Amino acid sequence: MKKYLPSIKGQHVAFTGFLWCSRLEFQRNLKRAGAIPTPKGRVNRDTTVLVRGTSGVWKFGDHGLKEDSAAKHIRAGQKIAVVQSSEFQKLLEHGRPAKLLDKVAGQPIEWLVAPPQRAFQRTAAIKGTLDREHSAKGRVEQSYLRGKLFGNAEEAKCCLCGRRYPLSLMIAGHIKPRSECLRRERLDAENIVFGVCLLGCDALYERGLVSVGAKGKIYVSSPATTTRSLATFLRQLKRRKCAAWRESNAAYFDWHLTHQFLG
Repeated sequence: MKKYLPSIKGQHVAFTGFLWCSRLEFQRNLKRAGAIPTPKGRVNRDTTVLVRGTSGVWKFGDHGLKEDSAAKHIRAGQKIAVVQSSEFQKLLEHGRPAKLLDKVAGQPIEWLVAPPQRAFQRTAAIKGTLDREHSAKGRVEQSYLRGKLFGNAEEAKCCLCGRRYPLSLMIAGHIKPRSECLRRERLDAENIVFGVCLLGCDALYERGLVSVGAKGKIYVSSPATTTRSLATFLRQLKRRKCAAWRESNAAYFDWHLTHQFLG
């Protein structure tokens, strides 16, 4: 993944949020530098660069519709460099390479495009725990596994709570902890992970407060110290079945139930 944008000549540039200058002036400067402003600054099939400004009224809190559109285009295979407006200003006015952002629409860009299988296999061969979001190897593995789970979907249901969320709030969670997996298990991309939300279910499963048994039955723990909100959430999960359970991944769920579950 490239880290810098060295030149803007020939680039099709979209923009979102408030920039350091007016949009009209920005578009004029782009043309003088040999770049092509996209119509109304929108992200389209020709866009190669998205300049990210600031705004307090974005639809999704920390980003707007254009950034969300960029994520969809990247997921479909289009190459779009995302750069902060202050960095782009350095490039446009002083010719200095602009550092690229590694996230778009709240999620790592590397999560949007699955890497080649060979890259995943090299990463899966590494023992232990990988930081799935902040380490380069972790992002490669997570990206590949997310591709297996979610494909080109923009949202998915959590396999534990059943709620539907945008993919930025979903994770490809290891059914059996990665640190405990054999090499062949880490390579078992079809079965070793399941889709869980980052709004509680992922953490509860990792900490052993929730587990899955035969036929997808969800078990919940009764922690010694808890809150009313946590107890209510756990009771709701107890009445559900895990949508990801299959005969092919049952052994991984059994391992978690036997070794990780605190019940």
